[in-house]
Amino acid sequence: MTPSPRAGRTLVLASLLAAGLTMTSCAASDAPAPASSAAVAPNDGVDGGGAAEVASPALALVIADADGELTLLDLETAERSTLADADADADAVLGVGRFAHLIHVDGDGTRVDIIDSGRWTVPHGDHTHSFLGDAGIIGSIDGTGPADIRVGDTATAVRFGREVALVDHEKLADIEDAPRVTLPVDPTGPVVPFAGHLLAAAGEMIHIVDAEGTATGVGAPCTSSTDADLTRVGAVFACDTGAVLVTRQVGGALAAELIPYPAGSAPASDLAGRADRPDLAGIAADQGAWLLDVRAREWMLLAADTPLLRAAAIGDDESRTVVIATDGTVRVLAPDGTELARTEPLLAASASDPSLRDRVQLLVDTRHAYVSDPATGAVFEIDYADGAVTRTLGGLDPHQIQLVG
Repeated sequence: MTPSPRAGRTLVLASLLAAGLTMTSCAASDAPAPASSAAVAPNDGVDGGGAAEVASPALALVIADADGELTLLDLETAERSTLADADADADAVLGVGRFAHLIHVDGDGTRVDIIDSGRWTVPHGDHTHSFLGDAGIIGSIDGTGPADIRVGDTATAVRFGREVALVDHEKLADIEDAPRVTLPVDPTGPVVPFAGHLLAAAGEMIHIVDAEGTATGVGAPCTSSTDADLTRVGAVFACDTGAVLVTRQVGGALAAELIPYPAGSAPASDLAGRADRPDLAGIAADQGAWLLDVRAREWMLLAADTPLLRAAAIGDDESRTVVIATDGTVRVLAPDGTELARTEPLLAASASDPSLRDRVQLLVDTRHAYVSDPATGAVFEIDYADGAVTRTLGGLDPHQIQLVG
């Protein structure tokens, strides 16, 4: 996730999503589980580090407003609490997951504060474990120059130039002592921890670097990558010519391959989907949306009669995709492009205003899409089974939103 600097100061919130996620530690907590998510006893070796295990994900939104205040909105109770006080010198970029990262710039010096939302889910074979603990700042990383933060399967990479601090998700009490790796290449895009390695977009390649900072000689061609996602299948980098997929092989070795776009197709600048699922989606210029089935290594073009602003793959058995069109409607598409549901033009004012359009965000969970509307200061919760707006969460000034739990 690339920081968005403004007058020398930056706020970044990074996502935690991964296939085969194995982190098992968090800040200790005596927080009770929500009423409908009764605490359960762990029964197969997944440790929550003292947090309460709950029967279902404790979902919440993190909202950053224009003044840099971070609000945690519980999606079960609708209760709101403050994660970070207002800071007028802040920009925000949010993702999906457990952690948030605050970047403070003072001249050439940079401090990255790591905030634990206290809400996360661990994929564990054919089931998951969900935890609910305390929220708050749990440590900081210092460096020189701009910081870039990418969250991987078992660690977070906080990068300053070629130097990367690796925050182990099982050693959150030792953040200040996080080991540092010097990359053998100059990154031009994301650097993502995956399967005990670092995957670095540099030049026209995705390079695989080991824990000592040595390039393994294995990689794949990739130009102009600014986005990377972790899926159930592996790590995916969006490139001009397609997507580079990095997977872990039997025995632990990593393999990289290019999934090219069909000839003559417009690339997607970024891809998005639900955490720990095998599908990703992105905008295909004015042609519609791309749906990438990572398992099948196949691109599908979802044609649309109206240009699109956002797309996110649900990654369910029906391979559905949620999109936001430039007319302000939110639509649900089948893998052949058939429209399954459509809302009213909820976001018409934001979609038509160039100063607001880039702030419109789309997030998806197992049942709902969450769409931010900066024109009205609201987030809409939409049931993607029928396109019904189930809740309007108002009074938020959502410059950025992040789904946690």
